[in-house]
Amino acid sequence: MCFYLRNFAGFFIQIGAGMFLCLIPFAEGAYRYPRRRVFGGCGALAFFSSAIFPLFIGIEAISSGFNQALFANLYMLVAILFFVFFYFRALQIETIKKMIALMLALLYAATQYLLVNLLIPLFPGGMVPEIYPPVTLALFAGTLVLLFPPFALLMYRPVREYLAEIEIENIRREFGLLFLMNFLYLAMLVIDTSRPEGMLENYWWWLVPPLLLVVAMLGVFYWTLFQEAVRRKRDSEERKTLEIQNLQYGSITREMEQIRRMRHDMHHSLNYLSELLALGDEKAMKDYLSELTVQISHRNTVIYCKNNMINGLLQYYVGMAADEGIRCSVQADCGDISVASVDLTVLLGNIMENAISACRRIEGERWITVEIGVFGGSMMIRAVNPCVEVYPSGRYHMDGSFLPAGAFVSGRGGGYGLQSLQHTAEKYGGDARFRFDEQEKTFTVRIRLNL
Repeated sequence: MCFYLRNFAGFFIQIGAGMFLCLIPFAEGAYRYPRRRVFGGCGALAFFSSAIFPLFIGIEAISSGFNQALFANLYMLVAILFFVFFYFRALQIETIKKMIALMLALLYAATQYLLVNLLIPLFPGGMVPEIYPPVTLALFAGTLVLLFPPFALLMYRPVREYLAEIEIENIRREFGLLFLMNFLYLAMLVIDTSRPEGMLENYWWWLVPPLLLVVAMLGVFYWTLFQEAVRRKRDSEERKTLEIQNLQYGSITREMEQIRRMRHDMHHSLNYLSELLALGDEKAMKDYLSELTVQISHRNTVIYCKNNMINGLLQYYVGMAADEGIRCSVQADCGDISVASVDLTVLLGNIMENAISACRRIEGERWITVEIGVFGGSMMIRAVNPCVEVYPSGRYHMDGSFLPAGAFVSGRGGGYGLQSLQHTAEKYGGDARFRFDEQEKTFTVRIRLNL
């Protein structure tokens, strides 16, 4: 029984953590099936493969010439292949993004294996002809406690944001180098597991320096990759903010120029009114004043709300829509709110760009309705636009009700626009829901942020 429990626990620790790490970076909308079911299936696969493993290892007791280490590695390879098939089936995103998460999980597993093998020689009696003797099991448990939390945090925060925001064409070159480095690392570990026992000491110490070098290179490369993603995102948001500021500056400049012209025109208008007054033509005076009032009202710059960032974003995207003949109806009532400018840009940018894109594909009247307000400590955003069709993911019944981002996939194959909205809303303890009305041919976005 002790033999069975040791090998069950050792195999589960070694393979289960890596499986879960692969799934952590992806939000609900990235899965083809409900996220809880996917995690449950992953746990069941890890549990049953671990439960069967000791039974097969026990064959050694009745089979002469049985290579226990080789069989254990082959069994683990088969279990990993089953998981990889399940993993690629469960996610509905780009393959390259799945591969990046998978390679990070493999890096975790390989690093854990490396540390265990480095530490085993330090314990007398640790090297025994068994896959998971007590010392090895204790080392795997210890390295799990040491490595899994930082790797899980890495997957949950920077990796998730990186995969959600980065453009596919921007990571193809980095991915090739990343794949080669991971392949080199894993190949070296496979070579080590196949070493003759008599070459243990010399061979291992010859292998340690390049392994540690590759681990260091992978760590630096991953860190650089994520930092580059953060920089690209920051630069993109700064460019967007600069465009909005330039728009506001242009509006102010045009308004000042209009005021200068109005002062010049006012001089002539007053002279003309004086002439009409001298002639006693009251009707002509009223008509002229009415025309002058209309001209002045048309020159006013539209101010949507008191929040400068939201107002600038609305001016920018309403102007973009107007250039394409799309009529926008906006009601906004927001002052100072505790939402970062970057997040406001993500929210309104995705909403308006998706709406404008949908309007381009329809014939007839094109319009967008946007409502923004603060109610009971929450910021609410509601946007409606005409929409010809959507692309259901097949996970939810399209009955006209509000659904999460996972109910839809992008017509371009990505689907990260709605997922970005949902991810941003969840950062503030809120939610994002979407509805397609088949009869009215409209698409509605409803977002709530807790302030």
